Order: sequence, then structure tokens, then C-alpha cells
Amino acid sequence: MQSDVKTFRGRTLEELLPRIREELGPDAIVLRRREGLSGGLGGFFQRSFVEVDARRGQPGELPLEARNDRATTEGLSAPGVQALIQQAAPFADALARAEGTVADRAGEVLLAAARGEVPVTRQATPAAAVPAGLYGPQPAAPAPTPPAPAVAHVLPAQDFVADAPPVAQAAAPAIQPLTVAPPPAPRAEVIAPPPLAPERPAAADAAEQRLVAAGLSQELASDIVREAVVHGLPFTSPRNIKKLVRNVLAGRIDVFRHLSTEPRTIALVGGGGAGKTSTVAYIAASYVAVGADVAVISLRGDTTLAARLQPLGVAVIQAKDGEQAKKRLGAARPLLTLIDTPAVGLSSTPGEIKGLAAELKLLEVTEVHLALPATLSAAAADELSEALAPLGATHVVLSHADETKRPGAPIELALKAGHPLSYICARSGVSPADPAELAAQLLP
Repeated sequence: MQSDVKTFRGRTLEELLPRIREELGPDAIVLRRREGLSGGLGGFFQRSFVEVDARRGQPGELPLEARNDRATTEGLSAPGVQALIQQAAPFADALARAEGTVADRAGEVLLAAARGEVPVTRQATPAAAVPAGLYGPQPAAPAPTPPAPAVAHVLPAQDFVADAPPVAQAAAPAIQPLTVAPPPAPRAEVIAPPPLAPERPAAADAAEQRLVAAGLSQELASDIVREAVVHGLPFTSPRNIKKLVRNVLAGRIDVFRHLSTEPRTIALVGGGGAGKTSTVAYIAASYVAVGADVAVISLRGDTTLAARLQPLGVAVIQAKDGEQAKKRLGAARPLLTLIDTPAVGLSSTPGEIKGLAAELKLLEVTEVHLALPATLSAAAADELSEALAPLGATHVVLSHADETKRPGAPIELALKAGHPLSYICARSGVSPADPAELAAQLLP
């Protein structure tokens, strides 16, 4: 049964046979033998190894010898090859005899013609029967038919003159003897062993399970932990595996980088209740608090945003569409322009989404931030991102961050889409995304 097959690896076959008999019994059956190279540095100093597949012997089954794939003189001396050579020998002998018979008969014909005699055709004697071999009894090889003598005028013996040219002897056709070619040398099967990696500690498995519980997919969590083990563990103790996993995860989370001092126009998009309005209010208040020039546009919104920001000295432009908003903004070029857009999502028509995209283009938006609640599932996040693709999101805002400790799904969506995480928004306020803090939240 295939499930009983075990694989043994060692330097030589002689080293493996005692182990095979010890584990599988003296009647163990060797199914396959492979050879390869392993170890080394840069392709040098590699060592050869032998890998053998074996299983326990079944009742009434004879043990088999391990197959030797090397084409050496030892292989030619094997009983099977010798048997083939012996079976081919009668054919080679018969051809050799036929070659001699043809040459002798040609000479006899020419001498008889010179004497004026009629050549006598000899009856072909049956060749010795070829012994039965691997393919059963073979038919006797027929004697080759001699060539027909040339028709010529034959002179009597007394008419020969001294200067008459001698009669040329016809050359017998050359018959090549049968040769048995040795079997072709099989190619050595080189098995590339899997790359050796540091031993995975038990704490790595626990870290992977926690990442999955925090909302990351099994595939992403496994890949992050594997990178931490392979490339981080060689430089520290296994006790620090959790720190290594956090560092790898933080390194994969992209955030704001190299922001210029040029004016920025940011549009917040997302579904109803995604936290767009709160994010706009917190960002505007943070900039105004340090004296920055900020403009806020509310597209088809109510007065909620104006009520929160006007006490802080921030004027909110109410507009029914992008054209009216552009006209009311006029020639002003504040450091930061924030646009709170109407809710769009899976229930929106393609026309509504494309219409909003056209308005954002008219307002010369430089950044489109997709607000994703931290409580959103992976499937829902993927659906929303696909539906709002015409808006051309460039960043992801993690909203409602204080409502769950497992925001893995929106974070993974940002990683897959290649969008940087821009802001983390909660009831208490907003802050730029910090990869280290997010990694610590996913793996406490």
C-alpha cells in the first residue's frame, strides 16, 4: 500500500540498509532509489546523498534489491544483460557463417566457368536451430542465395594464351556482423532538496493563530510568520519571535511618506456610517489648531459638519454638486482642502458612482481616501472596494478604530490594493497611521 512507503536519506545505500531493516523488518521491499547533492555554498562543497523509498514486505513477497541506476561495467555484468547477450549470440554466429559461405561459393562458380563446366548448385543445409530465448523459439536462419553467374563465352582450355588477362574474382558482398549495443546510460536523477530554514519554534505557531484571530487571512499570517522565522530568527533568540513578527507586519503596512508642503485636496469617500464626516472634522480641527489654512466642502450634506467646525473658525462650503463647490471655492488655495462626499456603496448605481468621480475630477482632487470601518469583514471590504473602484481610491482611512481590537480585514485590503493607510479615526480623534501601533494591536 502506498501509505506504508517510507523515505530514508543517507550518505550511501550501505548506510541506509540497516536502518530500513530495523524499521521495516528483514523482508522490507526497496521501491526506488534516488541520488542527489545537498548543502554547500554557492554551488560548491556539496555532498552527495542517497534517498530510498521502502515499505514492509507482504506475505509471500520476495525482498527486492535496490535498483542501481548507474551505467557502469557492473551494470553490464548483471544477469539480465548477460542473458540478452547470450540470446543474441546465435544470430551473430549464423551471419558470420553466411558471410563465409557466400565468399566460397563465388570462387567455385568462377573456377567452373573457366573450365567450361556447369556450376553445381548446392542444396542449402538447414542451419542449426536457434535456441529459444527470451522471445521463444526462433526460425532457422535461411542460407543466403549466391549471386547468379555472369553469362560469358567459355574458351577451351587449349585456346588459352599466355598473355590473356586473368579472370577477376567477384567480390563477395560485405555483411556487417551483428553487434549487441550496451543499454543507454540512464540520466542521473538529481533531486534538489528543499532549502534548509531555521527550526520553527512553537511560539511562531501561536503568533500565526493570533494574527488569524485578529482578522488577517491564513495565507497572509502564515507568510508573515515564515518571513520572521527565516530572516529574523538567525539574529536573535526564539524568545523574541513575537517582536520579529510585529516588525515584519509593520514593515508591510504602507503609510504617508514624503508629504510635500504644496496644497492638498483630499476627498473622503465610503458608505453610509463609514465615518467620513467625523474624519473630515477631526483632520480640519487638527490643522486649524496649529494655524494652518483649511477649507472644507460638504457635497450634498446636511449642516452637521458646519455645526462642528464653525465654532473653530472653519467655514464649511455647502454645495449641491462639484460645479457649485468649485465656483464657491473660487480662487482660494488653502494648504488643505477637505471634501466630505455623499455616501456611496453597494446599493449605489454605477451612474451615481461615476457621477461622483466626475465631480472629484472637476474639483482637482489629489487624494481619494476610502473610509473603511475597522469592524468590516474581509468579504464586505472586498465588495465595497470593488464597487467603488471608479472613484480611484489612493489611500485607506481606518475608521471606528476603537470599536474592535481585530481590524485585520481592512488592513489586509489596503495591503492587497497597494493603498497606504492614511489616518486612524476613533471617537477621541484622528491620528496618522502608525505601522508599529497597528502591528502591536493585531499581535498584542
